[in-house]
Amino acid sequence: MKLYFFILTASLLAPSVVLAEEATIRGEPIIKDDFERCTPKDNILNDETRRGFWNLRYKTWGENNMLNVSSEAPDIAYDPMLKGFYDIEVESRATDRAGGFGLRLSSEPDFTVLNVPNEGATAKKHFNVWLPFRKNVRLDNEKLIIRYTGKTTYIDSFKFIPIGRFTKFQPLAGNEPGPSTGVICKQMGRYIGWPTIVRTSKGELIVTFSGDRDAHVCPWGKTQIVRSADNGRTWSDVVTINNTPLDDRDTGIIKTSKGTLLVSWFTSVYFEQGGWMRNPYKQHAAKIGPETRKQWLGAWVRRSEDNGKTWGVPSKTTACAPHGPIQLKDGRLIYVGTGGGPGPSDRVVVEESRDDGVTWQQIAKVPSPASFYADEPHVVECGKGRLVAMFRNEHPEMSERFLGQSESEDGGRTWSMIHRTEMWGYPPHLIRLNDGRLLVVYGHRRKPYGQRACLSYNDGRTWDFKNEIALVDDAPDGDLGYPASAQLGDGTVLTIYYQKDQPADKPSLMATHWRLPGAK
Repeated sequence: MKLYFFILTASLLAPSVVLAEEATIRGEPIIKDDFERCTPKDNILNDETRRGFWNLRYKTWGENNMLNVSSEAPDIAYDPMLKGFYDIEVESRATDRAGGFGLRLSSEPDFTVLNVPNEGATAKKHFNVWLPFRKNVRLDNEKLIIRYTGKTTYIDSFKFIPIGRFTKFQPLAGNEPGPSTGVICKQMGRYIGWPTIVRTSKGELIVTFSGDRDAHVCPWGKTQIVRSADNGRTWSDVVTINNTPLDDRDTGIIKTSKGTLLVSWFTSVYFEQGGWMRNPYKQHAAKIGPETRKQWLGAWVRRSEDNGKTWGVPSKTTACAPHGPIQLKDGRLIYVGTGGGPGPSDRVVVEESRDDGVTWQQIAKVPSPASFYADEPHVVECGKGRLVAMFRNEHPEMSERFLGQSESEDGGRTWSMIHRTEMWGYPPHLIRLNDGRLLVVYGHRRKPYGQRACLSYNDGRTWDFKNEIALVDDAPDGDLGYPASAQLGDGTVLTIYYQKDQPADKPSLMATHWRLPGAK
């Protein structure tokens, strides 16, 4: 992946990239005990009195089938109907008689003999054991061939553990021009989306996102966090902080001057609509009662006063935006978001908190022309009371989806009419750099797919669009974006976003570490 500064001199381009290492991740195990699908059918019975066949019987302590044989029987095949790479384990039963069986993949010539350890088993005491079979094998069009080897054989289930490979993120080295792009969090077989990053006064990086999802729209989204104490070289395990009965989406995060972590998000039942995957969640939606909807549907913030060890009760807000509120120099928290009325003149509201995010009061609305479909804003403070807010334009015509902008010169109490910029993409995330420049990043959901950035040298009055920066321009498709940036202590920028690492994957949490062009 290359970082391009359009119409910059060659000396500002980044010809070399720090290559990131590959890493592996194991997904949630898939347990299969549906042995009715073993073939050929003629070799499988439900009659334990007949010898020379494989028999399907029920576990004495459950309802799932198990497979057993105690005399000569022909080979049979089991089709797991899986694609991709997996570790494979087999669950068998230890008894007072030595047990074992042969197993191979259909593409392999030889069987692996799996002997079942039975130390401690007696005629009255049986127990189950897991036997490892294969590591990191591709199962496309593969079957498991089972052979009787002259020993008592019980097969209770197969365990298939999905294995994924991804490009592990490594930050820029000190002498490299950059950029460096890779994955900082991947959940095998699961979907990650809509992150935000904050760098604390102590230099810790904290990223929130909606993870452990089936897809872009599903009921299972959770607000999750990862952290880095070494400028992104290593990242913590995932911690879940919100898991309401609804879909927890879009997460913002800030750390206030009082040391409080404040996370914002919203909940959704959009998975009820039939247009998404033919509504596979219809039955789940029917179980969500009106009281649950009334209690949890909306936009929320939640505070932690101990750096995320514990979290207070969620508080509702009117405003809703992917990257949440910011803190102003005067100590107020300001939140520009949607949540007002249905019309363009009152859709975008501005809320403030004067008690570190405990309570919120609406102080303004941002006017919008009828031709602009304002959504998913973010705001930055420039100085002397000037605020700049930018907006996604959800125009029916994709070609018209240029970012919009509004300004306030009085700390958020009044706002200019939203006007269109030259930057195509969405949604925006804004920060003020150490040298006073403004940086906006946004997803680019048309070819070339990826993440873009632009700079302003005059508090957002104009943007250097002629030198728009392509952070990533080779993403597999348009299911991506919501980038957010943090400037590190050395002046470089870490931009995080969600995107597919590989075309066949679900989106993961990715990052690009890059150097800014010189000030003009």
